[in-house]
Amino acid sequence: MDIGARLAGVRRKLKEDGAPAALISLTSNLRYLTGFENVIDRGINAACLVTEERALFYTDSRYIEAASAAAEGGPWEVRLQKENLYVELCEDLHEQSVNSLLLESGVPYGRFKFVSEQFRGAVRMVDRLVESLRQIKEPEEIERIAEAAAIADRGFEHILGFIRPGVTEAEVALELEFAMRRGGSEEMPFPLIVAAGPNGARPHAIPGDRTLASGDLVVLDFGARVGGYCSDMTRTVAIGDISKEQRRLYDAVFEANEAGLAAVRSGIPCVEVDLAAREVLERHGLGTAFTHGVGHGVGLDVHEMPTVGPRSTESVRENSVITIEPGVYVEGTAGVRIEDLVVVESSGHRRLTSAPKELIQI
Repeated sequence: MDIGARLAGVRRKLKEDGAPAALISLTSNLRYLTGFENVIDRGINAACLVTEERALFYTDSRYIEAASAAAEGGPWEVRLQKENLYVELCEDLHEQSVNSLLLESGVPYGRFKFVSEQFRGAVRMVDRLVESLRQIKEPEEIERIAEAAAIADRGFEHILGFIRPGVTEAEVALELEFAMRRGGSEEMPFPLIVAAGPNGARPHAIPGDRTLASGDLVVLDFGARVGGYCSDMTRTVAIGDISKEQRRLYDAVFEANEAGLAAVRSGIPCVEVDLAAREVLERHGLGTAFTHGVGHGVGLDVHEMPTVGPRSTESVRENSVITIEPGVYVEGTAGVRIEDLVVVESSGHRRLTSAPKELIQI
């Protein structure tokens, strides 16, 4: 990981904004900027302070030894938090005569308010302070995402042998999670979705006690995590024979997925990728049944830049990793979603999801 280049990116933003320092405290941004592993948890145990000359990493006594080892030979100076992280950090800023500070726009309001009260200068929120840097992946990042995608592919293959009439959505979700954890996933990057029959019409349904039955379409949305990096995929399978209308829904979504993938190339506006898939569903009379954007970026978080939707102002960029996931949702009846993960290349894209997309009937 090129930590020096990442710090340089933050420092360019400092220069553009005319600010002497940036405080970074969101978990994924901390991990991205430092490259530290097994040091940063989901609690408020760490923060980064970046100035033109210095890069300071603050952590508490639980992680100080691990952080010091991780920082060895790199640009980060590790500081031990003794009592209150942000009070001590603001005191350090005062000692350095720093009079203005940038914060990520995504921090909780309470954190912004507390830092603003402790800091003796101007505090300003900046949108996508680090997130815009994270959009373009380094080769090692892409390798980790690809490995996570391969684990998810194997998980899907495994779960096909488990799905059958009589098991519940929750049982399928648990078995799928076990399979991916056994296969090398660190954790689940997001709660798994297993939605059978009419529950499939809810894009983010929570697996419950509904029993899978013959004639159901079952939506499975899941991913793995490797080295901190996520994968994301969705497949829809059939339990036994399904109706002609259910098959029509599936075929339309399959066609939309293929159209969205075909549109992906470096430099294309995200709205055009979304439109390529959306027009297929509209042509099949299913435009109103598609209720979300066609994709999103994936990396340390399962939802990152760019947003691939009808209101996006971004473009697809080379070496970004995005999803293509059209779906249709018919209330009270069924849902279908097919999602692939791709890395954008100069000549188009490379699909990281390799699980079959043709309708599988169990």
